[in-house]
Amino acid sequence: MGNRDRRGNSTITEDLPVQCELFPEETQRDHRELMAHPFAAFSKDLNEITYRRQYSSGRTVELEVTSSSTYGMATIHDFDVVLYVISVIREAMNRGEEPPRTVTFTPRQFLKWSDRSTSGRGYDHLYNALERLATTSVKTTVMQQESRRENLEPWLAWTIHLREDGETLQRNDQITIRLNSWLWKSVAEHEFVLAIDREYFSLRSSYERFLYRVFRKSVGQDNFWGWKMNTLYQKAGTNVKFAHFAYKIRQRAERDNLPRYRLSVLEEESGGEWVRAYDRDFWQACLRGEKQVPKKPWEIGH
Repeated sequence: MGNRDRRGNSTITEDLPVQCELFPEETQRDHRELMAHPFAAFSKDLNEITYRRQYSSGRTVELEVTSSSTYGMATIHDFDVVLYVISVIREAMNRGEEPPRTVTFTPRQFLKWSDRSTSGRGYDHLYNALERLATTSVKTTVMQQESRRENLEPWLAWTIHLREDGETLQRNDQITIRLNSWLWKSVAEHEFVLAIDREYFSLRSSYERFLYRVFRKSVGQDNFWGWKMNTLYQKAGTNVKFAHFAYKIRQRAERDNLPRYRLSVLEEESGGEWVRAYDRDFWQACLRGEKQVPKKPWEIGH
């Protein structure tokens, strides 16, 4: 957990003094494994996330996310901080530099990058997000593909070097963040990242953010993909009842405001529901008759 007192005390060790500048605004990255599994909660009020999935390849992913703070569990909106740090690390690597172990930035830089308000409320929200990320721990086998060893660490450690009045977070204070070891290693060594659309940060609904991340991870060059509604529910970091979740997904399909992807909900004769995502350009080509409309997902195995 970090501090924001006058001395800028920190849980970050003193032997990692790497300073990073703000990188171009068009640089936005996400982590493929974090997009595919329920690491982030829809709401800070969630107490715990437990998830297990076994793939046909034999690989098993297990995770348990818990919070030890009155601030609550880290949410999918709080994860913008993680995405920012990942984006900075990847941009440094793209420039031929060594991946930095810590990233330093100002609150204003982050708020502008993530399309957030730079009012006093925006700074308060950022501080609360840092508290939740630093006190939410994850135990997972996701990066241990050839062993059963688990990692148990908070998402990050941070410190704030206060300026100006020294009491509240200000636009030019310096925040230094160190991602947990397995997450940093997966970015720096395995490059488990994907570019995401800047419009993602304008999505205020946790459901829309969740759907976009799952679609971005899975659709790929096929231009479309499908999931059973229950499969999506298991992937979501929420404790709402399944019926409510399905209702919210249908709502999002009607609104059709996700960047890059069009969403539809299809119903089998048996009554089960599937969620299908289409690349928008591909869907428009289907409407013009230039591409063939895909078969139903249960007819093609996904």
